[in-house]
Amino acid sequence: MKGVIPGVGGLVGLLLLLASIAVLTVVFDRGRFWWQWWRRRAGRARQWRERLEAGGGGGEEQLEEWERQMVFGEAVLQAAAVLAPLLGLIGTVLGLMAVLAALGPGLTLPPGAPLAGYGRVLLATALGLIVSLIATAGLLANQAARGWQIEELRRQLRRGAQR
Repeated sequence: MKGVIPGVGGLVGLLLLLASIAVLTVVFDRGRFWWQWWRRRAGRARQWRERLEAGGGGGEEQLEEWERQMVFGEAVLQAAAVLAPLLGLIGTVLGLMAVLAALGPGLTLPPGAPLAGYGRVLLATALGLIVSLIATAGLLANQAARGWQIEELRRQLRRGAQR
């Protein structure tokens, strides 16, 4: 057990690392997208208004394109929110199995071995939960912003069609 945290190394650790990189990448991308979306709102609102007032159509296609841009990355966040805690649990179970094997048939600590070190097997579960929490928060924030914006744009589209 020296120097190695059971359950976090190997394939489980690699998968948790990849999941955390994917989640952080998508969360930062969504943050950048929404930052740019809000910064460009005046120009976009003017173009949207002009398109609706002209009545030339294409409003629904533009709305679908914007929604495709807004939904980008949500599938990755959904997958990570579900899979990261399960990966963490697998790591913890594998770590506990290694710890029990090290304790031997009598399940006794070797002389001078600190018991606190064996608690590190729970680190995999903690990491999986943290990745899941960040993924879920990013997913819910993106869905809320997307829903709010698409509903507002649809409302404007309906008003433009009634004119």
